[in-house]
Amino acid sequence: MKYKFNKEQLNFVEDKRGFKGWVKIIFKYFGLSILLALLYYVVFSLLVSTEQEKVLARETQLMEQEYSKLQQKVGVLDNTIKNLQHRDREIYRSIFNAEPPVYSSMGDYDMFEGIDTTRMESMVSDAKMRLDVIEKGMGKVNSTIEEINSALEGLGESAKSIPSIVPIKDFTVRQTGASVGEKMHPFYKTVTMHTGMDLLAATDTPILAAADGVVESAVRNGKKDGINVTINHQNGYVTVYKNMGKMSVRKRQKVKQGDIIGRVGMSGISFAPHLHYEVWYNGQMMNPMDYFFASLTPQMYRDMAVIVANTGQSLD
Repeated sequence: MKYKFNKEQLNFVEDKRGFKGWVKIIFKYFGLSILLALLYYVVFSLLVSTEQEKVLARETQLMEQEYSKLQQKVGVLDNTIKNLQHRDREIYRSIFNAEPPVYSSMGDYDMFEGIDTTRMESMVSDAKMRLDVIEKGMGKVNSTIEEINSALEGLGESAKSIPSIVPIKDFTVRQTGASVGEKMHPFYKTVTMHTGMDLLAATDTPILAAADGVVESAVRNGKKDGINVTINHQNGYVTVYKNMGKMSVRKRQKVKQGDIIGRVGMSGISFAPHLHYEVWYNGQMMNPMDYFFASLTPQMYRDMAVIVANTGQSLD
């Protein structure tokens, strides 16, 4: 029982709690219980770890260690790349006596966005459509080659003044190299204009005159082109044979189509044994592959076109 002092009566009287008093007491104890529960939870979570938390803590520690190792490896790779860049720039300066070009970065790689979003079905459909177009085109090429062969038969001996054979004895499609266009130089590693076609062959393989004509020049010590021969076919066509291993003709000498004019080698600036072959018509550079119709079947021509399209580095 609880008492309180009554100021009017000047004595202690019994304190009788009403409804509000009991409600206040209930809320008071309820609030204290919640505070104690929160305090217990905080203390338990800080001082006591569950098994799952222990596992996560170990995994986090291992990941931090691996991340530290990866950072060290990335640092080593960055230093290696910087050293290689410095070396390449020094090589460029020593060869060209000029500062190497600076290429801008690709930014946020926007060009690669959406690559993985193409559906497989659409890719297959697109590839089939392209294949149908190519097959139709090859049919036209076959008929065109047959017409060319018929026209050549009608020309008789005069057709031999057109450079229409592959100037390598026993040539196969597997010996196809880079053709005309911008190609990567094998030594300087810069993109340069390739003015002819590389025909790969073993050393000492016979090199043939592509057509009847007269030897316009025969150079034995070209620094870049090595041993090289130029033949004028007297009809606007000129063929050039570079990086030869041996030469067996002289200036102003008359040659027939198929005559041996030298042997394959790797003179001048050459990466491997091959013949660099050029065709010029009225002073304009031509694609030599378009003039192999007397040596290649339509199937061989198609296979050669595929190899040429996928060859980005020249041999000279």
